[in-house]
Amino acid sequence: MSVLRSSRTASVQVRGFTTSSNLRVGPESPQFIDVPKIVQPGNPIRPHVKGTLPVPREIFPVRRTDKPKKEYIDAATPTPKTERTVSSTSSDPEKQEWKFHMAELRRQNLREGLTSLYKRKQKADSKMISRSLENQRRRDQILQQPIREDERLTRPSVIQEMQPRKQGIIPDPNREERLALSKARLEAKQAQKEAERQEHLHSLYMNARTFITTEEQLAAEIDRVFPEGENVAWRNDHQPGENIWNLGNPPTVNSLAGKARKSEAMRWDLVQERVKKLGEEITGGKI
Repeated sequence: MSVLRSSRTASVQVRGFTTSSNLRVGPESPQFIDVPKIVQPGNPIRPHVKGTLPVPREIFPVRRTDKPKKEYIDAATPTPKTERTVSSTSSDPEKQEWKFHMAELRRQNLREGLTSLYKRKQKADSKMISRSLENQRRRDQILQQPIREDERLTRPSVIQEMQPRKQGIIPDPNREERLALSKARLEAKQAQKEAERQEHLHSLYMNARTFITTEEQLAAEIDRVFPEGENVAWRNDHQPGENIWNLGNPPTVNSLAGKARKSEAMRWDLVQERVKKLGEEITGGKI
């Protein structure tokens, strides 16, 4: 009977959380219940620091090259013009002597501080420059060194001729000839641009005679194009007129050629225009 009772009691036992008996904490504490911990610790959490540190001020800026010199230090820590002594009539001579001593101590600390900080800055700059040069030298050495023999033997089968070759300058036997041709093309292009510019300036000079520059010329041109009476060119859009709003569709090449064959006046104008163009080509400018 005792064996049966003991077996039944063992079968119904359930493991649960146990309260902490060795810690005198209340039920509201997280440590009131013993929770098993993992064997492997987790990633340590960095504590959050409130606020930000100010940017340190540059003690020796580039624009102030005179700060580490003796002239600046002497000007920043001037000595008294007269020798200071403790007055016999002072109510507290010890305090006055202490003030003199502290003033001298501040001047000495400023001198020594500027000198030592400048030496530290020079040391840090030289160390940084040497480290940078060493890194550059190591990088150039790594880039220029040949491939290792074990890597060459264990890499996939690739034809040796297809491997990129390290060479400084690609051979170019026709370089001088190409440069000469390029220079000639550039000079021809510049000469063409200069000729076009001269032609444009000459055209502007020849057409400047018809420019409207005064109010009297503007009034005369308005009266000529828009007369007070009825303008015949305004009646329809088939008759060409001087008014820009009544020109209609631009004439085609066939219409101009037909009108030139039918009208002697238009033929005369066409001949004059051709003669004018021929004269411009011969003289090299606008007429």
